[in-house]
Order: sequence, then C-alpha cells, then structure tokens
Amino acid sequence: MFAKQVGLLGLGIALAVSGPVTAKTFNAATFLGIDRDADNKASMAEAQEYRVRLFSNLDLDKNGSVEFEEYVQANALRDATAAKDAPVEIPEHYKMEDKNGDTVLSKDEFMEAGRTAFAKLDTNKDGFVSRDEFVAPGL
Repeated sequence: MFAKQVGLLGLGIALAVSGPVTAKTFNAATFLGIDRDADNKASMAEAQEYRVRLFSNLDLDKNGSVEFEEYVQANALRDATAAKDAPVEIPEHYKMEDKNGDTVLSKDEFMEAGRTAFAKLDTNKDGFVSRDEFVAPGL
C-alpha cells in the first residue's frame, strides 16, 4: 500500500513539475490529416480541403451551415451526464469565426476563418505551413 502511495505521489510531482500544457504545441495527427501529399508542409489548397472535410463533419443535418448545437454535438462539448438541452458556453474561437454573431457558422465564415488561421501560422510567408509552424489550435 505504501509503495502505491509513493508511486502516486511521484506521478503527482512529475505532473506538477511539468507544468500546464500550452496551446502552442504540435498536433501530429491533425497535421497529417491536412498534409495529404506528405511533404511535411501544408499548402493553402490542402488546408482548404481539410476545412471542407471538417465543415462536412460538423454540419450534422447537412443543410450547409453549422448551428451551435451541431457544433456542440459534433465535438461532444456537453457533459455526458448533463441534460440533452443543457446550455453550453460558446467557445471564443467559435465566436471569432461567427462574424455576424448569429451562432450559426456559414461555410463562407468557416472557410474564411481557415484562411485567416493559415496566414497567421505561415510565419515565414512562403505560402506553406510547415511542421514547425503548425501549432495548436491549427487550421
């Protein structure tokens, strides 16, 4: 029992020393999903193709827009033990993409947000987002 407690204490100390995870991290799985030709850089065309696929996955009713409730369901933002219609706070990134503030993302708003994110990530302005430039939350 004592060894288990010491082990858990060590794990707790290791986690505390490592500090919080920052948003400026590389997400390999997402990058690989964008970099379709596997050349270790994402072009604007690849990024836009990714955004089209992502939008399609978010648009649960396939009506060409993503209502906030669809976004909540697609991203499992509501706690599993919460009531089906329990309110969920709108994330800041959703608000930023929703330019007209109607809590519905049009495909144009969604794609424009992707172009803006690409421009910010392409720090050397070579028209590509490299693995080094690709940090969370990504495109």
